[in-house]
Amino acid sequence: MPRLRLLALYLAGWLALGTWNGLNSLIGHGGQVPAWMPFTWELSSALALAALAPGVAWLEKRFPLGDGHTLRHLPVHLLAVAPFCLLHVGLMIALRKAVYLLAGTHYRFGDGLALFYEFQKDLLTYVVIVGACALLRIRRERRRRELDALRLARESSEARLAQLSAQLEPHFMFNALNTIANRMHEDVADADRLLVALADLLRAALAGAQSPYARVRDELDWLRSYCALMSGRQPGRLQTDLDAEAATLDARMPRLLLQPLVENAFRHGLASGRGHLAVQLVVADGRLHCRVSDDGAGFVADREGVGLTNVRERLRLLYGARAELQIAPRPGGGTEVRVTLPLEPANG
Repeated sequence: MPRLRLLALYLAGWLALGTWNGLNSLIGHGGQVPAWMPFTWELSSALALAALAPGVAWLEKRFPLGDGHTLRHLPVHLLAVAPFCLLHVGLMIALRKAVYLLAGTHYRFGDGLALFYEFQKDLLTYVVIVGACALLRIRRERRRRELDALRLARESSEARLAQLSAQLEPHFMFNALNTIANRMHEDVADADRLLVALADLLRAALAGAQSPYARVRDELDWLRSYCALMSGRQPGRLQTDLDAEAATLDARMPRLLLQPLVENAFRHGLASGRGHLAVQLVVADGRLHCRVSDDGAGFVADREGVGLTNVRERLRLLYGARAELQIAPRPGGGTEVRVTLPLEPANG
């Protein structure tokens, strides 16, 4: 908000307070004084306070109360009450004398009793202003600390996520190169085809490296090429089936999320070099459901390697409790991994 607007609102607030007090004072005098006098008294007091309140706010910022500072800084504020009262009364009298002079009359403040009356009111006013400044400052500082904590947590999560991705991609790279090296001794043409597929995969991975997410459509294309690479180790003996509902294709999912699950199926469930791998993505209950299953050696409880641990950690960092990962024996033999994600558009 522009400073001029803030200043206007600040003055309007004090003028409204002075007008309200002036109206009450007029009612209290029962019409025994001209109407302009009670409004002059109260408005002059409010405008004098408006001039002094920023100074009180500065003093409270310089000698803050609360958060363990109250006992140490309280004497400073107690000493400040008397100058605050004298300045308030002096400004107030000057404004009143000017208005009375314009009205063709003379203003008389009164004796020591009038000064004591103003002092006890100013003491309460000072406490209210200081208290309000302290509450606002404490609230701002607490909010700033909360924002700093959120920023640090986000940066930590992003750094951890980048670390996990950095661990994932070289791991895949080494496995793919090992597959190509093995095929090189058996079928040079096939090894060349796999090498081209690897280059395409790396190009796609690098193109999306700036974001932790990818479109389901792109992730499936990537995964098909990856499956071609992996099944190239045992041509004709490994079958893969990737299927996704049309409603899933333009949704987003974590980049390379399914790759370690598919790799686990190849390395453990289908380690014999033969069998069937299925990947299925559907939308149900407003969520994206991913299933990776194989008909291989079967699920071994309490045995999670780097791949599954990596996937769990990425899901936790990206979604918290909104995502789920379950691994269990597949009906009829083999292993089934289910990942459930919030259904979000790729451009969201």
